[in-house]
Amino acid sequence: MKPETRTVNQLFELSVRYVVPLYQRPYVWSEKKQWDPLWEDLSVLLDHQATNGGQTASYSHFLGAIVLEQETQAPGQIPLFTVIDGQQRLTTLQLILGAARSVADALGDTTEAGLLSDLIVNDPRKAKGDERLKVWPTNINRDAFRAAIAPDATTITGDDPNNRVQEAFAYFRDKIAAWLDEGDPSTRLARLATLRVTLTDLVKVVSITLEAGDNAQIIFETLNARGTPLLALDLVKNAVFRQAERQGCDVDGLYHQVWQPELDQELWRKERRQGRLFRAHGELYLMHWLGMNLKKVIPATELFTIFQKDILGAAAEPDMVELVARLNHQAAVYRTFDEQQPGTREAIFFERLEALDITTVMPLVLLLFTHPKVSPTRRRAALATIESWLVRRMLVRLTGKNYNSEVAQLLTEVDGNPDEADQVVRAHLSASTSETNRWPGDDELITSLRTRDCYGYVSQQRLVMVLRAIELSLCDPRTDVLGLPAGLSIEHIMPQQWQRNWPLPSGLTAEARKAHILERAQRLHRLGNLTLTTIPMNSSLSNSGWQAKQKQLNRGSKLFLNTHLIEQYGSGFDEAAIDKRTSELARRICKIWPGPIAAQGH
Repeated sequence: MKPETRTVNQLFELSVRYVVPLYQRPYVWSEKKQWDPLWEDLSVLLDHQATNGGQTASYSHFLGAIVLEQETQAPGQIPLFTVIDGQQRLTTLQLILGAARSVADALGDTTEAGLLSDLIVNDPRKAKGDERLKVWPTNINRDAFRAAIAPDATTITGDDPNNRVQEAFAYFRDKIAAWLDEGDPSTRLARLATLRVTLTDLVKVVSITLEAGDNAQIIFETLNARGTPLLALDLVKNAVFRQAERQGCDVDGLYHQVWQPELDQELWRKERRQGRLFRAHGELYLMHWLGMNLKKVIPATELFTIFQKDILGAAAEPDMVELVARLNHQAAVYRTFDEQQPGTREAIFFERLEALDITTVMPLVLLLFTHPKVSPTRRRAALATIESWLVRRMLVRLTGKNYNSEVAQLLTEVDGNPDEADQVVRAHLSASTSETNRWPGDDELITSLRTRDCYGYVSQQRLVMVLRAIELSLCDPRTDVLGLPAGLSIEHIMPQQWQRNWPLPSGLTAEARKAHILERAQRLHRLGNLTLTTIPMNSSLSNSGWQAKQKQLNRGSKLFLNTHLIEQYGSGFDEAAIDKRTSELARRICKIWPGPIAAQGH
């Protein structure tokens, strides 16, 4: 490597082209994270230069590093460099220079505008068309970049929410114009000259030019934490397309026709919750894709390392055209997980899986959706089995620590016999016997629910999911159930603070009273004492007595769960009623989520 500190002037004064490969990510710097801090630093330099008349260069701003790889060219051509790392910096520098030139043009200062223009475009006698631009960003940004730094780019605004180039140009143009207006109007042109000198001579980067034998990919990965952190999917794209170049593929066509339409969509950069953390949607897809292909659950922190070692570094080097096509197709399938038709088996599965907050099974789910030999009917049956296994274990409070190995085994078995995927899944889970993987049968599930608390031990979002499932099971098949309200919350039928409005039976001895209070306390958090209401109704019901609650539920609740509650227990709701209702709900749960084969008598 050949590193050297270079000013903006040294980067751009000669005829040169810095080209960002199409497989690198788009321009992602933003106002809050990068533009504001950068302008604050530049403002300090500008004010110092303006105050001291530009007599000292002791202050400067270091913007970071860029890594370049010079391409071999015929004599007489403009030197061409591939940008390995630092495209965000180079693009931003050009946008700032373009914004300054735009302001100079508006003020009629042709000298300053010309000097700035020389740092943006090459001599028209040496280059034509887009080759005149000294920095050429990745494909997705090219139209916006070309428009922003065109000589007449005085009215560019950030009107494209998916492209920040125009927003950056507008931001810096406004900041520069405002800074020039801060002083005496008569000194505006002098301040413009100070601005140009500050930008070109006092802003510096470390420019690293690779030499023969340097590994561009390793250097790119090492420096990826600078600026806005790269996603693992960005690193994968970079590595895949560099390998595609080595294989002699039509990289432009592969990118434009296959990768870009799907995997360069903004949705893959949006964050989603996974457990207690938030991760980019693309990271989650890559994690589950690797798990599906490698037949093991992959840690989120090792995605690119594992992709590079086990996919790109496989004994038989993969064909990049086939690999990109597969990544793209299966990403499109993964995206549909959020787009299932409401009320379908698939939509219900994903809704309940989100409430369970268990993503370990997603590689298996992705396999069921993408394997061409898994029919929709068998897929739905397999999803129902997986759901039952997870829900029953959750309600019996069995650990989820061994799900990784269980899913890895299922991936191998289903991939080996996709024509019978549902039977494979059911047989495997039915045969599991240890505490870490067994599938609880009906007797165990009912006993657990009848004798143990649910509320406070099972998360509320999971309890809401279970009660919603019971609600759906109570609906007549002819009833439209797609309108089941969102935002439902858990309501204790007999309230936790029962003392005022739920009196104990009269005539009890002191000892019997004490025993009755204990029995009541033991049942307050059982499943049979829980129902669903909207959040406003939950607040109004509060600690009301049973008769008052009935009136409120009759008037405000349309849930069958509450209609059945009032029909069956309208005359009174006590400890015995809680026991009876718990048993009823437990048996219904067994029907909603059928258990293992052995428990069904097969």
